[in-house]
Amino acid sequence: MSATNASQRLGLGILGALLAGGLLLAACTAPDGPAPADEEGRAPSKTARGPAAANGRTPPPPPDGPRG
Repeated sequence: MSATNASQRLGLGILGALLAGGLLLAACTAPDGPAPADEEGRAPSKTARGPAAANGRTPPPPPDGPRG
C-alpha cells in the first residue's frame, strides 16, 4: 500500500469517527418530543415558570420574617 493511500484512508477514518461522534452527541442531547399541552390545549410558554437564575441554580426562597 502506498503512503498516500494510507494517509487518505487514515484521514477518512478520522473524519468518519468525528461525524459519528457528532451524530451520537446530537441524538443524546435532543429533547424527547414536543412539550405537553396545558389545560386549554396550548403549548406552555417558556416564561410560565418565571425567570431562570443567571447562574443556572435555583434562587433561595424569600425570608419569612421582616428584614432588619
